[in-house]
Amino acid sequence: MLVDAVIMAKSSMFGKFCFAGINIESGEWLRFISYEDGSPLADFQLMYENAPGSSNPLDVARINITGYKPRNNHTEDFTIKLSLLQKIDRWTLKDVLEIHPAENSIHKFIFGNDKDFIHESEFQRYGFDYSLILIRVEELEIYFEEKFKSNELRGRADFFYNGVHYRNIRVTDPLYEFLFSAPKNFRVRFHEAHLVMSMPVRPFKRNGKYYIS
Repeated sequence: MLVDAVIMAKSSMFGKFCFAGINIESGEWLRFISYEDGSPLADFQLMYENAPGSSNPLDVARINITGYKPRNNHTEDFTIKLSLLQKIDRWTLKDVLEIHPAENSIHKFIFGNDKDFIHESEFQRYGFDYSLILIRVEELEIYFEEKFKSNELRGRADFFYNGVHYRNIRVTDPLYEFLFSAPKNFRVRFHEAHLVMSMPVRPFKRNGKYYIS
């Protein structure tokens, strides 16, 4: 089945990409995964047949969906036929918001609380049946910090959502990898922004936490 979707996320995930968009006819979320094993997708698998390069956020792509594969809270997951993407348009954020407004009025908190994670006990209590949301935030700051007891850098963001101050949220957008070479304590700031937020399909084994990004 061919579906036209505006791409909203192409975020780094263990060397591959969490690739998601919004159906331009229904306004519903779609996360695209490999039809072979349900895994995230590599960049070479997201190359266009009819245009140079691979797909990026705000592209409108025609995608060959092969099946519906919901997993736990990932009710948006669909398998796709790889290397058959067609680029058909390029949208603006304004275009997106006309078919899928920011979800601030639907979700008081990002995934149920004011933290950068959802504990497994909270997850069970809330009974999440979704894992992707589009939100409007204020006073967004994006930065990188050193991971404790290692030299690894990790992307982080602070912002206000519905009046609540969120801190230390994981940044997985590869567009901000340039901050790895930025001076220490350098931050990118936006007075207002729209973000796609995601919850993983399973918690971190060591502590039972679903870390949002």
